[in-house]
Amino acid sequence: MRIQRATPVNELLAKVLFLLLPTLLVCYFLIWNANQYYAILRSQAVQQTVYVAAGMLGAALFYSFRFRFLPSFLLLAGILYAVYRGIDASAVGEFDTFFLSIQFKVFSITFIAGWLSGWGFVRLRFFSVFIAALFLTCCIWLVSKQSQVFFAENGQDALLNFAAVFGPIVLYAVYIIFTAELIRNYKDKSQKFWWFLTRRLLLFAGLAVVLLGGVIYFMRSQIKETIAEFGGGGQEGKISMLKKNKDNTFDLQQYTRLRGNLGRSNELLFAAHIENFFPDSDVPNPLYLTAFYYSKFDTLTETFERDSLIPANDLFEPDPGKVPLFSPRYDSSVLAYALKERLRKTVEIEVYKKQLSPATYIAPSTAFFVQPITIERDFQQEFKSAYRAKSYVSELNSAYFVYNADDPQIRLFQEQRFEVLRKVTGYDGVSPQLMKYYTFMPADAKFNRIRSLAAEVTKGKTTPVDKIIAIRDYFLSKDENGEPLFSYTDNPGVPDIPDASKLQYFLFENRKGYCAYYAGATLFMLRSLGIPSRITVGFMTVERSNKNKGWYWYYADQAHAWVQVYFPGYGWLDFDTTVGNDDARESPKPDGTPPMQPPKAFLAGDGLVSSVDTVKKIVGLRMSRMVYHDKEYKLPETKELKLDVSVAAIRKDSMDIPLSQLHVGDSATAVSYAEVFKNLKPSAGEQAMSLVDRFPDPAPIDEVYVKAVYKDKKEQDALQQEENKGTNWKAVLWTAAISIAVILLLLLLLPRLIYTYYRLRYAAAKATGARAYWAYRTAGFYLHQLGYVKGSQTALQHAQQVDQALHTRFTAFMIPYLKLKYAGQALDASEEQALLQALSPLLRQVRQQVPFGKRFARFFQVFRAIAFFGVGEDEA
Repeated sequence: MRIQRATPVNELLAKVLFLLLPTLLVCYFLIWNANQYYAILRSQAVQQTVYVAAGMLGAALFYSFRFRFLPSFLLLAGILYAVYRGIDASAVGEFDTFFLSIQFKVFSITFIAGWLSGWGFVRLRFFSVFIAALFLTCCIWLVSKQSQVFFAENGQDALLNFAAVFGPIVLYAVYIIFTAELIRNYKDKSQKFWWFLTRRLLLFAGLAVVLLGGVIYFMRSQIKETIAEFGGGGQEGKISMLKKNKDNTFDLQQYTRLRGNLGRSNELLFAAHIENFFPDSDVPNPLYLTAFYYSKFDTLTETFERDSLIPANDLFEPDPGKVPLFSPRYDSSVLAYALKERLRKTVEIEVYKKQLSPATYIAPSTAFFVQPITIERDFQQEFKSAYRAKSYVSELNSAYFVYNADDPQIRLFQEQRFEVLRKVTGYDGVSPQLMKYYTFMPADAKFNRIRSLAAEVTKGKTTPVDKIIAIRDYFLSKDENGEPLFSYTDNPGVPDIPDASKLQYFLFENRKGYCAYYAGATLFMLRSLGIPSRITVGFMTVERSNKNKGWYWYYADQAHAWVQVYFPGYGWLDFDTTVGNDDARESPKPDGTPPMQPPKAFLAGDGLVSSVDTVKKIVGLRMSRMVYHDKEYKLPETKELKLDVSVAAIRKDSMDIPLSQLHVGDSATAVSYAEVFKNLKPSAGEQAMSLVDRFPDPAPIDEVYVKAVYKDKKEQDALQQEENKGTNWKAVLWTAAISIAVILLLLLLLPRLIYTYYRLRYAAAKATGARAYWAYRTAGFYLHQLGYVKGSQTALQHAQQVDQALHTRFTAFMIPYLKLKYAGQALDASEEQALLQALSPLLRQVRQQVPFGKRFARFFQVFRAIAFFGVGEDEA
């Protein structure tokens, strides 16, 4: 079937519809943004877009007649300038003159912009690349002036705003380049032009939308993070030192990046009782709670990170959620240094979690013990889990020593600490490995400014603690107007220069930031002075009320970062140089009633229920493990133990159940606070079995915790997941992406598949006519794909052209083929042999003449392969 050729009129109409019209829509978007930013445009986006459209259409029509660009453009510019000067000369009144001249100037600029666009699309091949880059640049610049694009307003999602703005621009940039080349390359082919063009543009639109949507979806976390970084995501409370888990609990981030903003939340995370009071008094002595340390810094992203290979590791980091109830966990290795240091004591703390992750462990530095405990019944709805911890703390780490407050009484109290630490005059005798690790400074030259600043601030100071005080006082100092030199803010912003250091911007220009900025600046100032230091992450402890002594309430905005400094003989000590962080010290609401602390559990035994007597209220337990007087015993074999549960509370999945619902085979933990066990102390070196033999029979039990059987729990979880499961959009998108990838791969392989099909048909043909036909189709497609297109030539002319270019014998094949196909004449033996044996030598000669790289690349040209079928077989 013969397909019509695209005429110049068709080409012009195609460019107007498929190039100029989409460009005009993007122009409207850019003009609308410009109207929001520039008052001189007078919010006339539609009118100004019409000016652009007039220029585009006029230029497209004008230059389709091949007029020269430069003379005509200069003539147009001269006419517009003359009109502009005429308005100045003829308008009456100063205001009218100014108004009319500005309006005409706007018209002239927009009309000329449209004129240049129309000329470029009609006459310049690569104008589409230029306009795509120009529009992307304009969009980024104009949208950066409109902050509402990035802020979630009226419940909108910032990611959706971003996709709605940049998605169409990115699609346009790819579309305009693709379409311009498509029109140019296929305007002379024998195809039905409009159907050909529309079909490919629809396919392109579908693929582009799916691919762009997939990219935005799968990279949504990184995009949101970047939007928040530069656009104010912190105001949504999403960018903070905490991360929210899928179970709606919170955990501390494993890294902290210096950002332009920080989100805050006032949700209650946990309550804690710290058994630490000033000597000979009931006055609470609060302590900061430590989770972990940042000791590495990525200079490229300005991110503080954790390092699992820190020297002399003193971090105890168990997962309380995985430790069995009342089972103690110790790690004495973290105390290797602390046990040699002065002014140390053991402090106990009980943590009751509300929205803090069950896996998170926090305690005063240096912690070495954890034991999950029960929660009093009346508070089990508010608090979800609890544990008891022990820390070997420094008496010099009182929160009152650590606070960076410009309060005379606190400053006077802190002097006691400083007097002790002034005994440390240097770091002689400290491990070289520890010194090298904790005084490491990046080699980047920009850190030289921090070195110079630290040297200037601490000039004249000799002891490490006096240098620390000097740095702290620098952050508290005032400028020449008596205003604080540094201030606290959750939204310090970012430098105007792209890729500029936020830390340098904070220290030397903006001087506004949150805790990570102060801790990071202090860290590098101290390290530049040779003082070993690290950043500590945890929670600031604040004594807000003396009603419940020793109890502290921790909200999300108390997540904090501060610096720890090493002092020989005294260990790692906390120093908080963050200024003016009053919001974290103020409670968003009055602290609640603390939970009643459970009595000390003397026995906690795990095992399987072997019998249940609901009348006598006796339960048999085959015990395999127990914790007795805070010491864990693993029994060499199960031991039958009778339990008196007459007063015991029996709980399963946080709910009280009657004894009748306790079944043989249930896994259970029996807990006793009974006085008889308090007085029954284990002998030195006594084995578990002999100790159990001394237990009263039956053993008095206060609580029984029934564990869900694994199989039942698994079935319940699966059922719950099935009930809660909605549409899995991630799976849908993955399936779509894989399907698209397969389709694209098949498209790329289409020329090879077609060629393989022809070769197989040729090999399978037996009759002379069929074999000759498939040889002709195979050779024709192979040559066509390599660029030797038949076009409007006859088959014989095409064969002669190929022979001349590639030194083949295609004509010797073509003459008998045409004789057989069209003349219907019988072939002699030599002609038949030439017809049947021509294909392999022909292909071999073509391969020798055409380089492999060219052949390999040409067989990825899908559109060329499709175009081969636009030529009817009767013309082949």
